[in-house]
Amino acid sequence: MTNSSISSLVTPELGRALDSCTNLPSLPAVALRIIDASKDPDITLHEVSSIISSDPAISAKLLKIANSSLYSQRRSLNNLREALTLLGFNASLTIALSFSLLQSLSSKNKANHENYWKRSILAASIARMLASRLNVTRLEDLFLASLLQDIGILVIQCIKESPYTGEQSNDLKHIDRIKLEKELLSVDHSLIGAWLLDSWNLPDYLIKSVLYSHSLNIPGADQSKEDSYFHYCVNLSGTLADVWLDDNPGELLLSVLEVAKRVLDVDNDEFNQLIVEIDESLPEISKMFEMKLVSDREREQVVYEARELLLERSITSIKQSEDARRHIENITNRIENIEKSSRLDHLTKVYNRQYIEELLEGEFKEATNNGWSLSLAFIDVDNFKLINDTYGHLIGDEILKSISEFFSNNIRGTDVLARYGGDEFLLMLPGSTSDISKSVLERLLGLLRDAITLEVKGVKLTAHVSIGLATHMGEKEFGSLKAFMAAADDALYKAKSKGKDCLAIY
Repeated sequence: MTNSSISSLVTPELGRALDSCTNLPSLPAVALRIIDASKDPDITLHEVSSIISSDPAISAKLLKIANSSLYSQRRSLNNLREALTLLGFNASLTIALSFSLLQSLSSKNKANHENYWKRSILAASIARMLASRLNVTRLEDLFLASLLQDIGILVIQCIKESPYTGEQSNDLKHIDRIKLEKELLSVDHSLIGAWLLDSWNLPDYLIKSVLYSHSLNIPGADQSKEDSYFHYCVNLSGTLADVWLDDNPGELLLSVLEVAKRVLDVDNDEFNQLIVEIDESLPEISKMFEMKLVSDREREQVVYEARELLLERSITSIKQSEDARRHIENITNRIENIEKSSRLDHLTKVYNRQYIEELLEGEFKEATNNGWSLSLAFIDVDNFKLINDTYGHLIGDEILKSISEFFSNNIRGTDVLARYGGDEFLLMLPGSTSDISKSVLERLLGLLRDAITLEVKGVKLTAHVSIGLATHMGEKEFGSLKAFMAAADDALYKAKSKGKDCLAIY
């Protein structure tokens, strides 16, 4: 792929606009060194380490990637040389180039193109997960290709004749953006992106991946199965990313399912597993790239839509077979398992905030209408920030899991425990008066003082909690659930003020 062949696809007017543009995205110095290094077959570990370590931020990202669940290491890697050895030269250089471009380009444009970077990061991460399921080996190359597939959008933003005008242009749906580009520029951003990468002298596979990112077929290409899967992963990654970013993910899910079944030979179950896998990885991806990619509400909507699509498609298919009843029961069980997992907190496996708030709303109405007592306790881990700062977040996570396990094993069958956020738990005690709840919670506090001990680096850590209790329809009646929860929270603050490791009652 040469610059002349790419340029021949650009109209003369657009070519002049691109040539005269003075603020096009440019490669940072470290990226140029990485590109040169990737072309050197004799490069050594020391030389690769020297190039990457010249940028401390990229070095930290590479080490973070090597220690992430993407590589599932049994032990933590502590230095860059260990990470390079694990990942290999080519993969390390590709990952470093990805973060170098992301760091350089997004620092200039993130404020105005937040949705663009969300989509790019999501697409790159999704492409890698999709390829891993298909046993495609060039995962890091695929990550970079998918990350850059829409870079032409940034170029079009720079030209004088840009079709993107006004604040709404940043929120254009991808298909509408392509339509607008073709109407006003006679080409779309895939060609402009390929033109830019060619001007940067990036590898041919990247240029082709970007050029044909909106097409399932590469004209005149005689590709191996691996190369075809590589291209399909890039092509599908953007649409899959839009599933989490679109207001109506159902239609996108249906269209991408049809394509995935046709070109990747996946069935409904495999597709649903992929959606769940992507959804569960989003918090870690957000943390890795230091950007909130998708809200919890958007994640829930996608999983719900995927579950409904799976049910509808599966039932339609199953009705045509002799084993309809047995298959429908299996599907129902799988859906019930998915629904159950959506109610649980990922770390502690107790109920999550959304589910406990739904339960509380119903219980509060029942208690108010029938004059039943309802008690509510906020439970907060004492000195949790100090534990995290001193021993690290992994130890903090173990403390949270131990505390949730303790309360789950010791509360009554009618009581409901949930993680409310961070180091705070919420315990609902239906039908319990203030006196009964006080007795239950004081018993739990006494048991807890001797129950949870972790040994870290020769130091024994004992977990303590503070508890705030409020009761509705006993001595006090609250006008709203919000006021009821605020009272329990106020009681928790009082317990903290009293010296912690104690119970306070509103």
